Amino acid sequence: MMPIHHIQPNFSGGEVSPHLYSRADAADYHSWLKSACNFFVHPQGGASNRPGTAYVNTAKYADKKARLVPFVLGDKEAYVVEMGHQYLRFHTQAGTLLQNDAIFELSTEYTEHEIDSVSYVQYGQSLYFAHQHHCPKQLLRTDDGYFVLRDFALKDGPFTAFNTDEHKKVRLVCKQQEVISAGVKAVLSFLPVSYNNYFIHAYWKGVRFYDPNGYGFNIAEVVAAFNRTFADTGCVAQNQGGVLRIESPQATGGDYNGAELLIEYYPSLMSAPALVVSQQMSGGSNEGEKVASGEEEWYLESDFDLFSPNHITGLFALQQQVESSQQSGTLAYEDISAIIKSGGDWRLRTTGSWYGEIALESSEDNQTWTKVKHFTKAQDEENINTFGNLALSAKMRYLRVRCLAISGEMGYILQADGFLQEGIVKLEKYIDSRQVLVSLQRHAAVPEQWSWQWAQGSFCPGNGYPSCVFFYQDRLGFAGTQAEPQTIWFSKTSQYNDFGTQRTLQDNDAMGITLSGKKRNAIHSVAVGAKLFIFTSGSEWSLSADGALSPYNITLTQETERGASSLAPIVVGSRTLYVQARGSVLRDFFYQYSTASYISRDLTLRCKHLFFNKTIKEMAYQQEPDSLLWCILTDGALLCLTYLPEEEIFAWTRHQTAGRFISVCCVPGAGSDEPWFLVQRNGKYLVERLPPRLMSKATQDQVFLDCSISKKSHEPFTILEGAAHLQGQNFCVLADGSPLYNLQISDGKIILPKAVLCAHAGLAYRASIQTLPLALSSQDGVGFQPKHRVVQVTLKLQDSLGGAAGTEGGKTDKLLYAPGENYATPPALQTRDFTKVFSSSHSLFPSVVFQQDEPFPVTLLAVISKVG
Repeated sequence: MMPIHHIQPNFSGGEVSPHLYSRADAADYHSWLKSACNFFVHPQGGASNRPGTAYVNTAKYADKKARLVPFVLGDKEAYVVEMGHQYLRFHTQAGTLLQNDAIFELSTEYTEHEIDSVSYVQYGQSLYFAHQHHCPKQLLRTDDGYFVLRDFALKDGPFTAFNTDEHKKVRLVCKQQEVISAGVKAVLSFLPVSYNNYFIHAYWKGVRFYDPNGYGFNIAEVVAAFNRTFADTGCVAQNQGGVLRIESPQATGGDYNGAELLIEYYPSLMSAPALVVSQQMSGGSNEGEKVASGEEEWYLESDFDLFSPNHITGLFALQQQVESSQQSGTLAYEDISAIIKSGGDWRLRTTGSWYGEIALESSEDNQTWTKVKHFTKAQDEENINTFGNLALSAKMRYLRVRCLAISGEMGYILQADGFLQEGIVKLEKYIDSRQVLVSLQRHAAVPEQWSWQWAQGSFCPGNGYPSCVFFYQDRLGFAGTQAEPQTIWFSKTSQYNDFGTQRTLQDNDAMGITLSGKKRNAIHSVAVGAKLFIFTSGSEWSLSADGALSPYNITLTQETERGASSLAPIVVGSRTLYVQARGSVLRDFFYQYSTASYISRDLTLRCKHLFFNKTIKEMAYQQEPDSLLWCILTDGALLCLTYLPEEEIFAWTRHQTAGRFISVCCVPGAGSDEPWFLVQRNGKYLVERLPPRLMSKATQDQVFLDCSISKKSHEPFTILEGAAHLQGQNFCVLADGSPLYNLQISDGKIILPKAVLCAHAGLAYRASIQTLPLALSSQDGVGFQPKHRVVQVTLKLQDSLGGAAGTEGGKTDKLLYAPGENYATPPALQTRDFTKVFSSSHSLFPSVVFQQDEPFPVTLLAVISKVG
């Protein structure tokens, strides 16, 4: 029979399941592989062995797993955050972040068993974390290499639905601690002014006790006269360096509060006083009196059993109706009117014959006042009759009129419309089932008034915390608590901690939206693309708006009904990759114009064997240079998907190492994206990164060793330090391009047998590719002809060194021997065709095997088989 030549020109189908081995009728059968280990497929169709990983550092704990999270602040500043058992550490391409010669570390609440469930999103200089059992956190980068982790304090919400049972009421009360006084002295202390051209008279409680003995203020004489006159009362005056101090008896101090010391200054004996100074005693209490002590404390009380310790740290809202109010009267020069409460709308009218300037003032706390309106009236002008509305706010305001400078007497009528006021408090301490200590976020309208219109905060230990965090249209979003698993909350636009609303709902106000599907499927994850995509345990939704997102223009649509796992989706271009419920199917979710709907495609359909009895634990997307998706499975295996949907390229390959892959993330690197891995090796967790492949084509610069360390110098060296993590493992050293084995490590150092200028030490690994059996047509139409065998193979290689070829079940022959330690100058990387003729000892099964055991690059472009 004449020999048959068969070419496999690309490997863009990747490794496929044994279920497809007989599908010779498939159009892309000739791009499939039977196996591909430690290779990845280029979008152009070729396949390269992956580079080795570079060792960065050892994780904090050997017996507790960690997770890697990217924190990218630009092309030149990117961090990989090591999130472990109640700590965060920070790594860069230059090494681990230090502070005072020690590893910089922040404490967290997340335990080893919770870190996999932490949702995160980056916005600007901050990372936001969410977990269903903890208050949301904000990791803020304050400067290069400086970070702060803090609770993300929410303002004015969100809240669950308001109570509708009129028999269940709450109220807000203010209390101060009362103590039995042991008696406190009342005190008066002031610095008197001495005018040399005035003499004085002094009075205590209306009794004159001092007559002048010349001009001026002689404080020693005044003190002496006071103590002579009032010795029997127990009050004592003192001269404290020019300061006059008067103290009452301790037991009856309360009786002296308000006692007045009056000083009259006279220019002459016959004149009226030119100046009168009045000072009063204060701060006293009587023995046995109940007196308020300490700061005011606010309590939220209910008339039924409502509270539990799980409400603490959450918010609470209560609404009260405030009736319209009015104050009227007359004001003169610099007078201030009575106060009214307002929810926004007000009206002011004046009467009488007056002229000058007045102001309408507003306050949130009845203490600090600001001018709202300024009015000027001339003598012959009409009185003021005006109305207005305060700036949009959900807060209650106090209003008053102040006369700045007027002549005459002004009558006024100040009015405010009725309004509904919502008070907001944070629950600080559990007292009992009917009372909790609170702090005020927004004052209630009428303290101590009962209200049945109340709502609990959506986020607290009892209701749970959001499991997802995201940003969409300049709003911070949360989704999915234990109590409200189908609800999404949006902050106000550009005000990321504010989840409140105005009295009249505004376009930029916060909002909450609840899915209304057939089943109560919890929200598992959210992805942000052209729309907001929401993935629940049983369905997929899209949320969009006609223009800027607001409470008035939201469109919420259920798109498909597959269900998703809790793993965060990844947006690639216009498509969203998500893991289906149960965890072993990866789907891409996209809009299909031919059907005018969203669909999702199973990307694991052709390689189900890779996911058998396994689930996808983590994913990371490496956009540059080859559009690769890295997936870690629950058994520690690593898979790689070459994802180029516009070219219909979905190629899976497997990756193995001396250990288990635990976590993965990607950050920008030098000219490409750089995957980082957490790998469990030899009883430890190690942080490693995957540098770009072929940054140099010099043989000595190749690093195809895992967990590697490197040293390059202008001066020859024989010691390679920092190798303690390789102790006890079968490692290899690439010394000036020559692989060396069976070396020893002592005190973390490797002693080289000869001086070199460039050395890399790490764990060697095998990379292999196996083609499917050749599908050859024949006259009888049979696709497979097992009686044939491959007698010769030609491999098209690019920038390669080493490698071996054979057939399944047979031996492999090296294509180009890799250099040994006797090579003074290693051979260069080769780009050419390699042809191997197989002897009769090769397998009769027509499947080609290519493998690389040396620490050098190989890129396989095509396989040409000669079948005899």
